[in-house]
Amino acid sequence: MSFKVKIQNNRGDWYQIFPDDEVPISFIRVMKKQNATFYEDGTFECSVYEIQPLIDCIEEYIKDKQREFSSSRALRERLSKRKEEMNQGVYKVVLNSMFDLTNDYVPYTRNYKTGYDLYPTWRIIEMNAMSWTMFMSYNFIKFIESSIYRADELSFKLKEKERLLVKAIVE
Repeated sequence: MSFKVKIQNNRGDWYQIFPDDEVPISFIRVMKKQNATFYEDGTFECSVYEIQPLIDCIEEYIKDKQREFSSSRALRERLSKRKEEMNQGVYKVVLNSMFDLTNDYVPYTRNYKTGYDLYPTWRIIEMNAMSWTMFMSYNFIKFIESSIYRADELSFKLKEKERLLVKAIVE
């Protein structure tokens, strides 16, 4: 069983905001400010009346995950895991790009101007590609776009008399 935080748009569809069993403390604070009802089993329910604090929490979560992904410790862990797999004879085919399924991104090892001369292709991708969090904020905004409008260049607001339901559930 996993703990999930989901939001319901005005069409009745549900969208999971964070990965299973992950809820940033800043998000819990925002839920408390928006008068969420918390239950004994750790779940909660909230009728959201301000959307920008939720978007800010998601973007902060993305930045934290990016920092964690780019840290030298995380890089060492990924490299040691890959080395163990290769020592066991497991050679995975890694896509050259998250967006392109061709081999266009394979570096030419004799071209010293690329900066990637000595790296294998999977390492170049690992250094540059992010995980699913790359488009998380955009997907969230697209999911609720019928309920929000752009207040200014940097913020969104819910349309008048709109409320979005946020639930933390155990599935």
